[in-house]
Amino acid sequence: MINGSAKPVLPMNFTLREFRVFRVVYELRSFSGASQTLHMTQSAVSKVCQEMESKVGQRLFERSTRKVVPTLLADQLYRHVCEVLGTMDAAERSMRSLLNMEAGEVSVAASPMLCVGLLRKAVTAFHHAYPAIRIGLHELSTDETIDYVVNGKADFGLASIEGAHPKLTIEHVFNETMFVVCAADHALARKRSVSWEQLAAWPQISLHPTFSTRRTVDRVFASRRLAYATAIEVGTVLSAISFAKAGVGVAVLPGYVTELVGEFGMVAKALPAEGVEHPIAIITRHNAMLSAPAARLLDDVRQSLEQGPRATS
Repeated sequence: MINGSAKPVLPMNFTLREFRVFRVVYELRSFSGASQTLHMTQSAVSKVCQEMESKVGQRLFERSTRKVVPTLLADQLYRHVCEVLGTMDAAERSMRSLLNMEAGEVSVAASPMLCVGLLRKAVTAFHHAYPAIRIGLHELSTDETIDYVVNGKADFGLASIEGAHPKLTIEHVFNETMFVVCAADHALARKRSVSWEQLAAWPQISLHPTFSTRRTVDRVFASRRLAYATAIEVGTVLSAISFAKAGVGVAVLPGYVTELVGEFGMVAKALPAEGVEHPIAIITRHNAMLSAPAARLLDDVRQSLEQGPRATS
């Protein structure tokens, strides 16, 4: 039974302005920092947050003289705020483009090496064809790339993603080959081929688990009932290559980095592809309405990838 004395749930009627202020305060953990970012007075920022708290009937932030700490309710609200504002930001970018190719902005998310190894050709050609359109490349980890697309901070992304996602359309383009990268004087560099079993004997320079490359490596070793030792865990492919060059260990990386590896004077040996799944996919939000520039660049990227990954040796 429903308790007749229970208070009715009142509509909160949040505004987009409140959401925008809330998001900045939440991310900066500071009213003064938010006021500078939003070009508002600190008292105005504080008042907006107080009005939101009045609507929900609970505190969103615990305040002290030195810091602002979000409550559990604010943590939950933040995820929804990002989705709502992401949708609005994407719509604004689309409207600013005026459905033509004479102005506008395109936002793309991918890892740094995906930007260099797989996006560079299409993005460069697009820029030469449409120089008035601003391109924003967000260089992120795999998990951050997914979040940027889900929250509308990027029109589309490029990532190695396994399985489905409830809020994304995932278009698999090809399956990448994995390579072991080592210094030119390393013992593996002299071998005609390298197996995963041989690789397991050498310490590795590993990427953080937020990168799909690390998850692929872990999955392959587990499927073969092999183990490996990590010498150093790093946050970028460039660091992995640099430490491998210094002889600290070897790195297992996707084929799209082999051009850069060669420029570093390193050696890249293809590993057996059997049982290895490292799919490269284009990701967009479900039912996303892309602006004309974003749709054109997405088509260019798709065509570039469908021609096949770059030739590697």
